[in-house]
Amino acid sequence: MKIAVITCYWQPDYVRARTLRTALASVPGVELIVVKNKQKGILRFPEVFWKVLKLRFTERPDAYITTFRSYEIMLYMWLIAGRKPLVFDELVNFAEWMVEHKKLKEGTFLYKLFVAWYGFFVRRARFVLADTEPHAAYSAKIWGLDVEKRYIVLPMAADETIFRPDAGPRRPRTDKQFRVFYYGNKMLPLHGIDYVLDAAVKLAKYPDIQFLLLGGRSTTAEKVAAAQAKGAHVAHKDWLPFDEFPPIICDADLALGGPFGGTLQSKFVVNGKTTQFMACETPVVVGRNEVNQQFYDKRNCLVVEQADAQALADAILWGYEHRRELRAIGREGRKTYDQYFAQRVVNERVAGMVAALEK
Repeated sequence: MKIAVITCYWQPDYVRARTLRTALASVPGVELIVVKNKQKGILRFPEVFWKVLKLRFTERPDAYITTFRSYEIMLYMWLIAGRKPLVFDELVNFAEWMVEHKKLKEGTFLYKLFVAWYGFFVRRARFVLADTEPHAAYSAKIWGLDVEKRYIVLPMAADETIFRPDAGPRRPRTDKQFRVFYYGNKMLPLHGIDYVLDAAVKLAKYPDIQFLLLGGRSTTAEKVAAAQAKGAHVAHKDWLPFDEFPPIICDADLALGGPFGGTLQSKFVVNGKTTQFMACETPVVVGRNEVNQQFYDKRNCLVVEQADAQALADAILWGYEHRRELRAIGREGRKTYDQYFAQRVVNERVAGMVAALEK
């Protein structure tokens, strides 16, 4: 079966797309065709449109899969696919995204109009892919789809070729410094960067607790400077190549996975950074939400209430005072990753999806 995987995103090799491609390549009998953009700006759209059009008549795929984030090309892909199955990796519901980013307000006329318009295309997808079961249920309700028949949940696996327990050296327990690591490319509302920095300020009287933050825009740098002025021990660096993250993760005593923002989207997600930390066997702090059934406080992670800087500070301080227990929590986190989030799990579910497409 020929399956074309289409990516049109400013991060064409975003981890979600990479793990989906890996899963499809592992399915016997699948001939994988990867289409992705080289242009990062608006020119990526005509670039991908042309590649897909050419592909339609030269390779003649048996099915098409659009990876996150393909909201903007759904009309085009629907026209291109014709009677061929189209699979939409929604990951984050588009109506949810619009509310999260304050583009629309739930319940308004414009919101209802948007749901009707965009839902027209989503309902024509053979399958919709989601990252968690609560996300699938939320999305199915909005689009009016049968969650059991139309949704497939693929967890946010890490790139296991680089995110491994042996990806970098561990510092000895005799090192007094306690390193807390957090990253976010754009520091979206669900991430809750303000709560992370407020927690750092609350821990200012503990000079051994050092925060390292990567990524974010100029506003993030300004917020970090403001926290530093209040005594927070925070270092901030611009974005690094993805391959450089694993050694930093392994060097950390505690990683902040989140989400901490207390937003609509933060109720339904397991952040990609969380599974990357777990894959590296680094203990992680997660925000309590509707997807916490695999997460147990002080067993395989630390769980905190969202939108609560004091709760986050208390969890970090507990980790600082219980380093031996943290190592055990990190090992249990890796076991949890292997059981629920690993590439193997994604491969198995994708194989089942391919079997359904062949019927």
